[in-house]
Amino acid sequence: MSLILIHCNKRSLEDSMVDKTREHALTEGIGVAAGGTSPAKFRIAVTGDFENLAMTAAPWFTLGGDTEVAIFTEPFVSEHQIIQALRDFDAITLMHERVPITREIMEQLPRLKCIVFSGRKNETLDDQAALARGIVVCRSNPRFDGPSDGPGGRSPSELAVALLMSCTWQTGPATRLIREGGWAFRPGLALRGKTLGIIGYGGIGRPVARVAIALGMHVLAFSRSLTDETARAENVTRTDLDLLLKNSDVISIHLPLNASTRDMIGAKQIAKMKDGVILINTARAAIVSEQPFLDALRTRKIAMAGLDVFWEEPLPTDHPIKQIPNVVMTPHIGFATEATMIVRYRTLLEVLVAYRRGNIIGSYASEGIT
Repeated sequence: MSLILIHCNKRSLEDSMVDKTREHALTEGIGVAAGGTSPAKFRIAVTGDFENLAMTAAPWFTLGGDTEVAIFTEPFVSEHQIIQALRDFDAITLMHERVPITREIMEQLPRLKCIVFSGRKNETLDDQAALARGIVVCRSNPRFDGPSDGPGGRSPSELAVALLMSCTWQTGPATRLIREGGWAFRPGLALRGKTLGIIGYGGIGRPVARVAIALGMHVLAFSRSLTDETARAENVTRTDLDLLLKNSDVISIHLPLNASTRDMIGAKQIAKMKDGVILINTARAAIVSEQPFLDALRTRKIAMAGLDVFWEEPLPTDHPIKQIPNVVMTPHIGFATEATMIVRYRTLLEVLVAYRRGNIIGSYASEGIT
C-alpha cells in the first residue's frame, strides 16, 4: 500500500510534488515521513487515489498548517489493513466506493470525526453507524461541465460503448495475438441490424442509444420515466423488461443500485434472454445475480460480457470470473477521467475546508440529504 504524506502548508506541498521520497510501502500501520508526525495535527486520509492525481489535483495547503494529509494510492487488500492504515486519522475521504467503511471498521477507528465521500450515495459506507457514533458524514456531489443528458453523455456512456466494441471485435485478444507473432483471427460481429436493449434510459443510457442508432441498431428501452412520446422522438422503442430481455441481442445496464434493482437480473431473467446475448454492465454488479450470471457465461447462454463493476472490489485473485474467457473487464473506471477526477478532489477539499472552519456542507443522513 502506497502513502504520500503532505504537511499542509504551501511550501511543503510544492516540495512534495517534486520530491517523491515521502512515498512509503505500507504493510502494517501507517508509514510516516522522516521526522515523525505531530499529534496536534488534524490528520486526513485521502483514500482510493488509484490514478495518482489527488496530490496535484487540489491545493491541500488551504486546509491550514495544523492539518496533515495522507494520500493512499493503492487498494487495501483486507479489512484488517483498512483498520491499521486509517486508525490514526481524524477524517477520511472516500473516492466513489473504492474503500468500504463498515460499522466494524469504524469501531476500530477511535479518532474518526468526519467522512466525506464523492458522489450522491456510497453503498459501501455504513452512514447510519457513522451517525450513531457522532461521525459527521458529508457528500461532495461534484458537478461537471455540461448536462448529464447532453449529446455526449458522461464517461460511463463511452465506456459502455467501448466494452461493447471490445466484445464484438475482440480487440484485446487480437492485440495479444499480433504481439505474439500471430495474424489469423476470428471474425468480428457486426452490430448493424441487431437490437440493443437499454435497462435504465437516463443520462447515461440515452447517449449509448444514440451511438447504437448511428451504428444501425434498433434500440429497446426500459425505464419507468420514459414516455412513448419521448421514445418516438428519439427513435427508440419503449418496452417492458420481459420483452427487452427476449428480443435484445445486446443488453446494457444503466440503473442505480437500490432495493428494487438489487438482483433484478437473476436466473429467471437470464433464461428469457436470447442464446448468445452480449451483456454490458457499467452500473452496479449487484443488479445482476452473481452465480446465475457466471453459469450463463460458462454455458455461453451469455456469449460475451463487458464489465466495469464487480460484486467485490478489488476483484479477489481467485474469483472464478477471471478464469472465464468470454468476459472483457475494466477495474470500475467508468466514472474516472482525468478531468472529472480533478473536479472530484477539489470538491472533496471544499467540504473539508468548510468543516475545518466550523461549517458543515453536504451533510448526509440516512433519512436524506440536509
